[in-house]
Amino acid sequence: MTSLVRIIIALLALAASAAGARADPVADFFHGQTISLVVGSDPGGGYDAYARPVSRHLGRLIPGNPAIAVKYMPGAASLVAANWLYNSASRDGLTIGAPQRQIPFEPLRGNDAVRYDPFKFLWLGSVTAETAVFIVTASAPHRDAADLLKLPLISASLGAGTDSEVESIAMTRLHGAPIKLISGYRGTPEALLALERGEVQGVHGISWSYIKTKKADWLKEGKIRVLLQSGLEPHPDLAGTPRLQSLATTDEDRQVWDLILAPKVMSRPFVLPPDTLAERVAALRKAFEALARDPDFLVDMEKSQLEVSLTTGPQIEALMKRLYAFPAPTIAKMRAAIATGGR
Repeated sequence: MTSLVRIIIALLALAASAAGARADPVADFFHGQTISLVVGSDPGGGYDAYARPVSRHLGRLIPGNPAIAVKYMPGAASLVAANWLYNSASRDGLTIGAPQRQIPFEPLRGNDAVRYDPFKFLWLGSVTAETAVFIVTASAPHRDAADLLKLPLISASLGAGTDSEVESIAMTRLHGAPIKLISGYRGTPEALLALERGEVQGVHGISWSYIKTKKADWLKEGKIRVLLQSGLEPHPDLAGTPRLQSLATTDEDRQVWDLILAPKVMSRPFVLPPDTLAERVAALRKAFEALARDPDFLVDMEKSQLEVSLTTGPQIEALMKRLYAFPAPTIAKMRAAIATGGR
């Protein structure tokens, strides 16, 4: 075989390889594109804290290596963003939503402002589970969880429909906790500023991961006390801190709390609008699951002291099906416990 023939064969092989690479329609579509990651919360809070590292690393794991730009659509505890994602967002794979964790369960909770079917969303997964905490200032008279059921407390709400407001209202209705909620704060940073200024005595529903990283100095200096933790499972950092379910005195109330708290299993969910092409959904889900094992992403998260615990898209869908199948009387009691003017 002459040198010229060898060169021609090599060039033909190279061309065939390049043609094969170009034959990947998913990579071809995403190459040179920018995905909008729409966060259903204000900048600076816990959802933003997770969205930003996801935006930095997910693109290189997607075929075609698209860029990812974070955008914000706050309002009504992500209900504005969820309704927009379902009804108006592009279905081409170039829009990913990062709504608050309760969004898949708002229809179950009886929210009449919902304009979406959560089972038609295409869930990519969640990068962590969550434990939230009830904190009070050092000057508050509340020393333990039992005091929350006896002593009046002025507490900041993180917004209508958030875990903060929903769980605080349920504490009042199920257990008689004398909590006065102050609304109007736009997310975690504003609520913590109100706590620091003395406008309120406590805040419920802030992520423990946020408190222990962003407010580690408050913990170290004893400026706040952690009275309760809320989640389906106890957090290893919070040994000795009672769980919210411990306030319940009946099996039915404990089941109601399980129903209310279950969304924390998929605490930072990411989702695609309905009708996105199946091959793009599959590629994005594969990339999202790879992200939770990616060394560079994990190093970034460790530097930020953010916890990573993958819940896959199919696992989110299974959780939704399980919760929507709860007995009707339990669902009715849950709805009564958390009902607000928008439900």
